[in-house]
Amino acid sequence: MNISASVRSFLLLLLFLTVCVAAAAWAQPSPEAAREQTQPGNNQPFWLDVERGRVGVTNAQNIDAGVLINTGGEIWRRLHEGPFPFYGAIWLLGVPAAILAFWLVVGPIKLREPASGRMIRRFAAWERGLHWAVTITFILLALTGFMLFFGKYYVEALLTYPVYSWVAKIAVSLHNLTAPLFAVASISLFLAFVKRNLWRAYDWQWLRRAGGMLGGAEAPAGFFNAGEKLWFWLGVTALGLVMIVSGAVLLLPVYNQTRDVLAVADIVHLAGALAFVGISFGHMYLGTIGMRGAWRAMRDGLVDETWAKEHHGEWHKDLKAGRVREAADAPLIAPTSGALDARSR
Repeated sequence: MNISASVRSFLLLLLFLTVCVAAAAWAQPSPEAAREQTQPGNNQPFWLDVERGRVGVTNAQNIDAGVLINTGGEIWRRLHEGPFPFYGAIWLLGVPAAILAFWLVVGPIKLREPASGRMIRRFAAWERGLHWAVTITFILLALTGFMLFFGKYYVEALLTYPVYSWVAKIAVSLHNLTAPLFAVASISLFLAFVKRNLWRAYDWQWLRRAGGMLGGAEAPAGFFNAGEKLWFWLGVTALGLVMIVSGAVLLLPVYNQTRDVLAVADIVHLAGALAFVGISFGHMYLGTIGMRGAWRAMRDGLVDETWAKEHHGEWHKDLKAGRVREAADAPLIAPTSGALDARSR
């Protein structure tokens, strides 16, 4: 009986001590509360959590709802406010300036022999239509896109903010409407010309001789030379794909993309646009004033036989041998023979 009383007394004492310890712990202020008492307004731990990207709790239904401040957005802002506007403008002005200086010093590429007067149909009407569809949409996207990006740095000061705001609204609408058309036209152009842009052994020789600039005589080339093939694969295909995919992420934020994903897509889209447009200046130069006869090839689809022989010798040999045929708009409108020799006689 005494033992039972002793056990009960021990248990009551243990319970009492437990309650006392719990009460003392409950009465002890939390580190945050203690800091608020000694350092009012010091929210360093909270903002450290924000900087670390800690996700909080909120009633809003959104993938980024628990993120108070997107730290990746600060990197995006620094790029947008710093190097891209400055170096991007230098790039877009410097490349055409260098091309113009080259043209003034060297001049256009001309035929070494007199024109034969015999015309070869190089591009069919539908091929030229695809090319011009890509060209027009590409130019519209470049103009509207750079108007939106560079506008607040360079254009707004000229037009004043009220006028520029309307220009920007038109630009963004036109940009978003043109983008799908560019995607469809680019994919169609790729399918139409991919076979003729496959790499050949003689393309390496064209590169080593810089298209004939290093060595005098014209370097061997098929329907497209190595320079045009590089533009097709690195520019039209690779950079075109980068622009289409990154643009789709920005234009169609319906897959619950995070702000980090959108920021990365925007930087990739801008960097790709600068590279794409800068490289395209070289293609535009050679297709217009840089090479005699190139503009007519894409305007009318026709080239002189001497032009084909000097600039695309392997293609000319295949034409003469009947291994390939000229382009035809329609069999009844522009009939073509298998070989050039029959027409020459």
